[in-house]
Amino acid sequence: MAKKVSAEQMDMLFTFIRQHYVEYYDLQCELADHLANAIEMQWTTKPEMDFKDALNREFKKFGIFGFMDVVEKRQLALTKKYHKLMWGYFKEFFKLPKIILTLFVVFLVFKVVEYSVAIYTGLMISITVLGAYKLIAMYYDYRKKIKRTEKKWLFEDIIKRGGGIAATVYMPYYLIFHDISDNPSTVGMIYTAVLLTAFSLYLYIILYVIPGKANEHLLKTYPEYKM
Repeated sequence: MAKKVSAEQMDMLFTFIRQHYVEYYDLQCELADHLANAIEMQWTTKPEMDFKDALNREFKKFGIFGFMDVVEKRQLALTKKYHKLMWGYFKEFFKLPKIILTLFVVFLVFKVVEYSVAIYTGLMISITVLGAYKLIAMYYDYRKKIKRTEKKWLFEDIIKRGGGIAATVYMPYYLIFHDISDNPSTVGMIYTAVLLTAFSLYLYIILYVIPGKANEHLLKTYPEYKM
């Protein structure tokens, strides 16, 4: 009968993987399964080999960077998946029937800019502050969940970090300091209205839409995931 990795040895694999800086539970599971299968393959020809020796031999195959390459590749793949989701939801606002709402918001912002650049600036700052508050609240709620469940999932981490903190900081700066004079041209006002509307949609999607559907997307990515 072929020699199998025991439950105790599986626990040792998880500990070994965590010790090598893999913090995400989904990657820990994948790597533990991979190592267990590889060790059992070694045992088919050398059943006398010690478990730790077999593990170290298999780990050397990952190279000098260990599991870092695996983590990086998976992170890139799931970040790409997140951006695809984000753009999918974003494009919905430029198709019927949601495009009607989008155009109405653009029109309202245009009228605000036309009436007062100062009011527009206040509106933009308010949206940014509310977005930042929501982002911080999401972060702290997420940290509490990790502490409670003692599990951290890579795709959930990407979702809860909002996917684009840098853009949240950069866009308001650009919206304030790009050329909006006291008497802006009609084209300039339209451009500003479209830009602020797009930024607001971006915040709405990353802070409300995707987190609101997180359970659905996470279950598709990890069948074993439970909120």
